[in-house]
Amino acid sequence: MDIVTVILLTTVLVLGLYKNIPILSVVGMFLLVAYFYGARSAKPVPSGGKRPKVRPIIVQRRYKGPKSIYPSDMKMYVDSNWNTMSWWEKALGGAGQMAGWATQGGKTMQEPDQQ
Repeated sequence: MDIVTVILLTTVLVLGLYKNIPILSVVGMFLLVAYFYGARSAKPVPSGGKRPKVRPIIVQRRYKGPKSIYPSDMKMYVDSNWNTMSWWEKALGGAGQMAGWATQGGKTMQEPDQQ
């Protein structure tokens, strides 16, 4: 049983009684009783004594296979237009670009303004 926890719960209970707050008193009493019941029903943890022996698992097999699953010379080809967005994300992006183009009067942001 932890003395700090008992003091805290008792303080909550006394504060509820002193300030005439019934809900705080009821909650404090419930928590204090639950803590005492839980602390008494918990089995004590054995201290010291004989510890269990931990034995390592020894595997006596050798790996028979290639030294590496990767080839010695690897090449990677990447498509520059590769996009992982879903179809609806692409559609919303296209709709946003079209709305931006329409609000700019048919001009894109890259085109310089000719006045």
